[in-house]
Amino acid sequence: MEKRETIEFMNRIKSHYQEFIVDDFKIKEWHKELSKFDLEDVNQKLDEHLKSSEYGEYIPKLFFLTKYLIPSKDKGKIKKYIAKCQLCNCDIPDSEYDEHYRRCSSASTIVRDMKLYFNLTVDYQQLMLMNPIEFEKTYQRYLNKMLESDKLDMFRRKIIMRCLYPNQSTETLADMLKGISK
Repeated sequence: MEKRETIEFMNRIKSHYQEFIVDDFKIKEWHKELSKFDLEDVNQKLDEHLKSSEYGEYIPKLFFLTKYLIPSKDKGKIKKYIAKCQLCNCDIPDSEYDEHYRRCSSASTIVRDMKLYFNLTVDYQQLMLMNPIEFEKTYQRYLNKMLESDKLDMFRRKIIMRCLYPNQSTETLADMLKGISK
């Protein structure tokens, strides 16, 4: 941001808050901080402040106008971190890790249980490539299929029932555990 843009920006604040003082010293101090950022980004933050029902009536502080902004020199250089999935050992962008882990865990469980309880082979990769809606339907079918198994112990059966009908179970975990020891 150039000095004239800083002055324009400060005048914009002044137009909304008449008690905001613009003088040479303040321009110098604000420019020292604002020069690191793009005018468009700082204006967007001011717009957010002005529209805020909580803070809009107060004069914006420089700190809050620049908080979370990316300096101009760093734009486009932000690194994306990669995490390794603990289950499948794949490299996953950190922003997608939670969703991947949930899907990976569920897919691995389907593959394992279908082999163990029904001697059926399910393709893990095919499960991972499904869109979220298709996968959720498949997961529901898997849960229903698991209830058909006569090899399933009471504890797993109760957990599956809780997954299928989360709001209808009144048993506590302690009650479920009691059922196992019998």
